[in-house]
Formats: sequence, C-alpha cells, structure tokens
Amino acid sequence: MNAKYKVLSADDELWSRENIRRMLSWEDYSIDFLEPACDGEEVLERIPKEKPDIVITDINMPFLGGLELLDKIHSQYPDIITLAVSGYDDFQKVKGVFMSGGIDYLLKPVGREQLAHSLSKALKTLEEREIQKAEKEDSILRDNYVSSFLEDDEFSSLLNGKLFRPGKESHVPSTKVFSEISTILVKFHDVEVLKQNYQKDVLKMSYDMKKRLRDLIDAEKSIVFNYTDKVNEFIIELNATPARLKFIADRILEAFPVESQGPVTIVIHDQASSLDDIATVYREMIAELVTRPFGRQHSIITCSPSGKKQKVNERFTDRVEAQITSSLSARDIKQAKNIITESAGLDRCDSAGWSLLEVTQFTTRAINAIADADKNADSRSYEEVQDAIAYGLRTLSKDIIMENIDLALEIAQGTETTETTSINNQVESVHEYISEHFAEHLSLSDLAEQFFVEASYLSRKFSQKYGETITAYITRCRMDRAKELMKEPQNKLEVISFTVGYDDYNYFSRVFRRFEGISPSEFRKNVAGIED
Repeated sequence: MNAKYKVLSADDELWSRENIRRMLSWEDYSIDFLEPACDGEEVLERIPKEKPDIVITDINMPFLGGLELLDKIHSQYPDIITLAVSGYDDFQKVKGVFMSGGIDYLLKPVGREQLAHSLSKALKTLEEREIQKAEKEDSILRDNYVSSFLEDDEFSSLLNGKLFRPGKESHVPSTKVFSEISTILVKFHDVEVLKQNYQKDVLKMSYDMKKRLRDLIDAEKSIVFNYTDKVNEFIIELNATPARLKFIADRILEAFPVESQGPVTIVIHDQASSLDDIATVYREMIAELVTRPFGRQHSIITCSPSGKKQKVNERFTDRVEAQITSSLSARDIKQAKNIITESAGLDRCDSAGWSLLEVTQFTTRAINAIADADKNADSRSYEEVQDAIAYGLRTLSKDIIMENIDLALEIAQGTETTETTSINNQVESVHEYISEHFAEHLSLSDLAEQFFVEASYLSRKFSQKYGETITAYITRCRMDRAKELMKEPQNKLEVISFTVGYDDYNYFSRVFRRFEGISPSEFRKNVAGIED
C-alpha cells in the first residue's frame, strides 16, 4: 500500500523514540513513519525536505523545547498537524500545547490505544482539509470553465455575424487590436472521443482543449476559442507567416494522434484580415474543409485564393443510378451492391482520393435511388439509414457508410425473417437500452449487432411495437432530457445540446423545433420562465 501521509516524531530519549516507532503498524494507516528526530532543531531542519503531515514531539527537549517547536511549526507550517507528548501532567504545558496549534496532548508512557485515538483525530483533520481544498479548487475551476465559455460565446457571436447582447460585459478584446491576422480552424471529427475523455463535460473539455492548443501555438498575441455551436471546432487567430502557420498545424496534429483522437482537419486561412471579418473567413474555411480527402487520417488544407476552387468529380452519374434502379427492379440486390461499391468505387473512396464532399454527394444519391426503387418502402427505415450514414460522414468512417449501404439494400430486398418468440423480449431490451444510453451514439445497425437481430427486421418490429422508429425514440429521449435541463438557469443551451448527444447546436435547435414547435430559447423563456 502506498503511504498517503508522513509522520515525524521527535524525542531526546532513544527508548521513547523507538517506543513510538514500534507501537503501531503505521502501514495500516497508510502512513510513512519517518526516521525520528533527536530534538526540535532537527525537526525544523528536516521539514522543508521531508514534508511531514504530522509531527509528534516531546515537550521537554534540549536546545529547542517542544512548546517553542510547536510555535514555530504553527507559524511557519500551519498545515502540519502537531501532537505533544510529556511526562508531566502540567496544566500550563497542556494549555501551551493547544495555544501553539497542537491538536492533542499525550502523557508518557504513551499507550497504544491513546496514540491510535490521537492519530485517528489527526488523520480525520487532514482528510477534511483535503476535501475542503478539493471543493475549493473545483469551485475555482468551474468558475474558470464558465468564464471561458462566456468568452467562447462572444467570439462565436462574431463568427455568426451576430451583435453582442446589449448591457452585457464583453469578455473579448477590441477587434481593432487584432488586425492583419491569420486564422486556423481545427476540427475534431470524432466527437465521441471528446465526450469519453471529458465525461461529457463540455465546459471542462473546451477549457482544457483550448489550453492545449495555446501551449502548442506558443504565441503571445493570439486568440483561441471553441465555437459554441459546434463544440468540436476550435478557432485560432494569430499573426504568423504561412510557414509558421504550417508548422503550428503539423505540431497540433502530432499532439493529437489519429489512433487515440480520431481524424482531425486543420484549415489554414493565411490571408491577413481583421477579427471583424471572421464570419466571412470562417465560411470560406468551411467551404474548403469539405474538400479534404475522405478517410480516417489527419488533413491540412490551405484556403485557395478566390476563384481557384478544387474540382469536384461527379462520382454518382446518371448511368450508375440507372444501373442501380434496373438491378433493384429485377430484385438483384447483389448486382446493385456491386454497382455501388465496386463499379462506382465507393469501397475505394478512402484510397482513391475521394473528397468528403464527393462521398457525401454519392451516398445521398445512392440512398435516394434505393428508396425510390423500393415500391413498398417505409421511408422511416431509410431515414434511420441516412442518419447512420451522416454519422459515418462526420467521423470519416468508410466502414459505417458501407455497413449502412448494405442495410439500405437489405431493406429494399424485403427479406422476411422467421418470427421467433424471443423477438418481443429483444425489442423491449433495445427500448430499455436506448432509454439509458440515448446520449451516446446509437445506430440501427449497432443495436441490431448488439442484440443479435437482423437490422431491418429489428427496425420493423420496433416500429410495430412502439409506434415510432428507433431513431425517433432516441430523439424523443434526448428532447425530454433537454427540456429537464432547461429548467435550470445555469445550464447553457449549447452545453445541454452536447450533454444529450449533439455536437452541432444548430442541428439540435432544428430537431427541437421540429419536436416542440418552438426553438430551445423560446421553450426556456415561455415554459421554464428563464431568459438566456
């Protein structure tokens, strides 16, 4: 067991020192019993280096007496707990011990029970102090997190082209101070990793990630903020040469390996501008971001001058669409899959240099073609597939996309699965699991695999039993939880969005409006009576 505390005892008599040493099994108390000192002067010499938590001292010692030692410890090292030992039952000495900050007075010969009782009292005091210190530090950190979020919120208002709220204290510097600056956008595609690393605490995540980025850019005059509408995006503003910007980008990617962090995209806008122009600059960077190569690797993109846009290839041609439609009409699912994955090349999208935009356009048209060819289509099933593919696009995961293309073709095939007596129990288990894990990323295919049910069959049976799709139920759970959180004024809407499972506040707001008929801010004002 590792020692949590240290005890230093002092006595000028050898037998007394050894008696204290041997009286208790100090390891049982998680205590490191230091080599005893011979007098008070030795104690004062050793304290700075050995840092004891508890000092047990004899009152009557040569050179520096116990009461004087207690006085010095109390004034110079007030965090040290002190116990006094004496062979004299003298009221004045007892009074002196407590006036000098000691917490207990032990009479020689010290008994095991007496020492254990005093030691327990000292340990309780130390533990209470630690709790108070942790609570104080946590309170300070939470205040820092909130202040950091308010700063992000105001910078994000600039990003959105919105004016600061009147009457509110500004946390951002004058935009005139930041002119002729360059911009770096850092986007972390695996939001689930961020959630897991920070236990879904968006304020802590934002604060810590900004600190890490500031340390990496190592620039005195700079701004780093988290875009509150998209918690996985960070904006860096600084004055630097193109070469320096590239160096910073490489350094950031090195600090966040793909293996542990997931893919990161960095967009560099090296054309000098003012902080006032940040909304325009951001839109230009987002337009460039979708040109990044698709796949689970890091990418650095530099904004091209106006007019020099990267060519987007037409991957899903009319001919491909006609071939898919023809195959599905003939109920040749295998041929339809071959056209999508091999002939058109979706299974090579990450190795053949497809951009994120090209994969997005291709998969959208492919799912639409499959759904249009399915004459008995339940549009809700295809919506679940589209949601899962959208997640695959955000996380740059070809596996998720291919898995859900297969699922869409399964649905189109309409294969009947033999009814089993256990399916109702499995559907109920899925329903219960969602109610407990709705804030996590959940998809139809993942749930089907986890509960050993064919995905399209699970989708159909879930809808039959509960009158809504799996995706709709997940969303409803998230909205219900969001409404609960909105009743607490300290909960920011952007934080609530992240907490219930959304990394994009604008998307959360659209979904909330679709479910409730009003925006989150309107709900909070009208129903909860809280104004942001």
